[in-house]
Amino acid sequence: MIKSYSFSWALFLAVVMVGCSDYSQLNRDLEDYRPPTYTLSSPSQESEKPGGPAKTDFEREKKQIEKAKTLWEKALTSPRRETSFFIPSAELLKALKSAANDGETALEALGHPFALETLDTLVFLRNPRIQAAKDGVRAAIDTYSQVMALDDILRQYSAFTEKMMAEVGPMKGKEPMRTLFPFPGVLSLKGEIVTQSVREAFEQLEITLKTAVTDARKAYWNLLYLVKAEGINREVLDLYRHLEQVAASRYETGGTSYQDVIKVRIRREILEEDLKTVIEKERNVKSRILALLDLPPEARLSRPKDRNPPEMVPSLDGLYELARQRRQELKRMRARVGKMERLIELAETRILPQYTLGLSYYEDITTVRVGTSAQKPDFPVSTRADRGAGLPLKPWYGIGDAYIRETRQRLNALRKTLQNAEAETDLLVREAWYRLDLAKRDENLYRKSVLKLAKDALDVSTRAYEAGNVSFADVIASYGLYLNQNLSAERKLSDMGIAWADLEMVVGSPLSPKKKEVHP
Repeated sequence: MIKSYSFSWALFLAVVMVGCSDYSQLNRDLEDYRPPTYTLSSPSQESEKPGGPAKTDFEREKKQIEKAKTLWEKALTSPRRETSFFIPSAELLKALKSAANDGETALEALGHPFALETLDTLVFLRNPRIQAAKDGVRAAIDTYSQVMALDDILRQYSAFTEKMMAEVGPMKGKEPMRTLFPFPGVLSLKGEIVTQSVREAFEQLEITLKTAVTDARKAYWNLLYLVKAEGINREVLDLYRHLEQVAASRYETGGTSYQDVIKVRIRREILEEDLKTVIEKERNVKSRILALLDLPPEARLSRPKDRNPPEMVPSLDGLYELARQRRQELKRMRARVGKMERLIELAETRILPQYTLGLSYYEDITTVRVGTSAQKPDFPVSTRADRGAGLPLKPWYGIGDAYIRETRQRLNALRKTLQNAEAETDLLVREAWYRLDLAKRDENLYRKSVLKLAKDALDVSTRAYEAGNVSFADVIASYGLYLNQNLSAERKLSDMGIAWADLEMVVGSPLSPKKKEVHP
C-alpha cells in the first residue's frame, strides 16, 4: 500500500515538473516572437503611428500658416520698395524716429525751413490714419492664430474622444476617419482665406499711406506757392506805394489829376487786403499739415524749402500697364476676388458630397453590440423626425447649395467691378498725365517768355510815366500785369508738383526721380 502511494506521488511530481517546464518555454517563445517583415510596414500600422500621414499633413499645413504669418509680420515692419508706395530714407527715418511718439521732435524738425522729404517722413511716422491702418493689418494677421487655435482645439477634442482598447494588444487610440477633423485640406483653405484677407488689409494700408502722403505733398506745394505769393504781393505793394508817391508829386506840381492818385491808392488798398488773404491761406495750409501730423493747431511751422518739381514728363504708354499692376485699389479688389473664390471652395467642401475611398465606412471602435449591456446597435432601430423615409442624409443641403449659387453670382459681379475699375484706371491715368503735361507747358511759357515781357513792360511804363510820356492807365495796367503774371508763374510751378503727386497716386507707384533740394 505504501509503495503504491509513493509511486503515484512520484508520477504526479514528474507530470507537474514537465508542465511547468513547457509553460516557461511558452512564455519565452511569446516574448521572443517577432512578426514577419511584411506586416511591419502595413498601411494600418503606419497610419497609427504618431507621425502618420494625417497628422503629418496637418502639422505641415500649420507650419505653412505660421510661415505666412511670419512673412506678413516682417512685411509690416520692413516693407519692400517694389510693393510700397512710399518708404522714407534710412537717414531721415533714423533722425526722426523719436518724432513718432514725441510731438516736440516733430515741431523741431519743422521749426526751420523744411524739405518735402522731411514732411513725408513725419507723415509716415505720425499720421493717425496710417497708424489705424497698420493696426488693421495686425488684426488681420492675428486671424492666422485664430484659425490654428480653433483647429488645435478641435483635434484635441477628437483625440480625447478616441476609444481606447486596453484589453487586447498595446494601448493605442483607434482614430476613425470621421474624427480626423479638421482635415488638412480644410485648414489649408482657411489659411489661404486669411492670406487674402491680410493682403486686402495691406492694400488698404497702402491706400491710406499714399492718400496721406499725397495730401502732405499737395499741402507742401500749396504752401510753397503761398509763401512766394506773399513775397510777390509785398514786392508789388512796395511798387504801388512808390507809384502813389510819384502820382502825388506830379499832382502837387500840376502834372496830373487827383484822379490818378485815387486810382493808385485804391489798387494799393486792394493789394493790402489780398496780402492778408494770402497770409490767412498760409495758416489754413499749415493747419492742414498739423492735422496730418497730429500736432496741436497752435503750433508754429516754418516755411518749406524752395525747390522745383521734376522737369520731365513720363511717357504715357508705359503708365497704363504700370497702373494696372501697381494701383492699390485694383490689388485690393483682386484680393477680395481671391478671398471669395476660396470661400466658395470651402463652402463646397463642407456642403457638396466629396470623393471618398470608403475608409470611414467601418470604424475601429470596440463596443458591445448584443445583449442587455449593448452600447451600440448593429443597425438603426428608429428614424429621426428630420430624416424620414426617402429623405437625404443631409436634409439642409438645399439651403447650403442656394447660398453657394448666390455667392457665385456675387463673385461674378465682383469680377465685373474689377474689370470696370481697370478701365477707369486708364482714364484716371490719362487725365492725371494731361494735367501734368499742361502744367509743364504753362510753366515753360511763363518762365521763358511771359515773365520777362511783363517785367520789361513794367520798367518801361514806370520810366515813361515819371517822364510824363504815357498815361496813368497804362502804368496801372503794367503793374497789374506784372503782379498777375508773377503769381501765375509760381502757381504753374506748384501745379506741376501737385500734378506729379496726383499722377503718382493714380499709378500707385513713385515716378519722379530724386531731386536735390534748393536751399533758400
